[in-house]
Amino acid sequence: MTPGDPTVPTVPTITGPLDLHREQSARVVEHLVTHGTATRSELVNATGLGRGTIAGLTARLLDAGVIRESGDAHGDGRSTPLALTGGDRVLLTARLSLDAAIATVSSLAGDEEARFSEPIVDAAPAGATTGAVAGASVPDPLTPLAVVLARAIARAERAGHRIADITVLVDGAVVGSPSVVVTDARFGAEPVDVLGGLRARIPALAEVERLLPLPMQVVPAAVAAASVELDALPGIADVLYLDGDTAVSAAALASGRPLLGSHGLGATFGHLPIVPGGLRCRCGQQGCLATVASPDVVLERAGLAGFAAANGRSEALDELVLRITEAEDRARWSWLDAAHWIGRTLQIVVPTLDPAVVVVGGYWGGFVGDIQTALQGNRPTVGNGAISAIPAFSRAVGGPDAALVGARRQARERLIADPLLLVG
Repeated sequence: MTPGDPTVPTVPTITGPLDLHREQSARVVEHLVTHGTATRSELVNATGLGRGTIAGLTARLLDAGVIRESGDAHGDGRSTPLALTGGDRVLLTARLSLDAAIATVSSLAGDEEARFSEPIVDAAPAGATTGAVAGASVPDPLTPLAVVLARAIARAERAGHRIADITVLVDGAVVGSPSVVVTDARFGAEPVDVLGGLRARIPALAEVERLLPLPMQVVPAAVAAASVELDALPGIADVLYLDGDTAVSAAALASGRPLLGSHGLGATFGHLPIVPGGLRCRCGQQGCLATVASPDVVLERAGLAGFAAANGRSEALDELVLRITEAEDRARWSWLDAAHWIGRTLQIVVPTLDPAVVVVGGYWGGFVGDIQTALQGNRPTVGNGAISAIPAFSRAVGGPDAALVGARRQARERLIADPLLLVG
């Protein structure tokens, strides 16, 4: 498999004088994005670059229109404040969460300026049996997603902000070019053109897209969340991230980069056929992990399907965690059965990828010990158990917004990699 996403457009190459100073230019722009205006002297201290280097870089960035002087120049210019020309641009990020579609508007620095939410109405009646369905299906899930994204676009336009990036997060795999989403708990197993569906539902999107520095993109939520978790693990570059809240999802990072494979199907953890003679999954396979460990299956087996229908999945998962913690028999049995199969799946995935750390997010993170025990129960005993003790396990620290935060950060990095994208 190949690190990186073959469906993400290649970042344009900077031509001219900036070409030899891409990394240094990015460091300067990153500081201005994060901290606002700065003098040349402050940039020297912040970036660790020499005064001569900063003088040359800022001169080129000024000539290219990437930065501007935000005060009167005097003396040798070292005390003149510099600002990013495109600093007023904003990032739009959207996803389907447990119970609602969410879209946010944030600054280039990642500070959230506005959030819009639209409830998701379940297609299944209260108490309905989920059976082999890996995740709940909803009637036309693109509609609430389009509603919140349209509100975010309108908010940016009212505030006079130019939109620099639009990223849509999904639980499934992103494959092909143009990108489609497959094996998604919300959209179904068959390929879905999520971006095309949003374009059809948001008339204003065509003009917005025309002005975007880079094309609108769809990204696996687990990949975005994993990037946040990686930052919390200094010195670690190879991570397997798991999450079981909105769906059974995972992301693998190799040398700090997403390991998505040649077709975008890397780390499709929930659709590994792990249960011999198991239920038929709606992806067409038999015995997928999703059929025994998806949130709806675990909630149903714990006797909480009706609770979820009445109160939402978020509250239902909180109730599930409470009942497991209190050792309520049905909830504990439901979870331990899921943990058993998660561990069995890791027995295949861990030796294949050999991550340094397995990071466990969502409600699974509260019971990371059960997953670790399930993995280690059938690991090799060679080397006095040295192999059985690896990899390390860690509970995710990014919280429920980790995917949104990670997507914003990745969008900013794509833009800063080519500062000319912020011009105009």
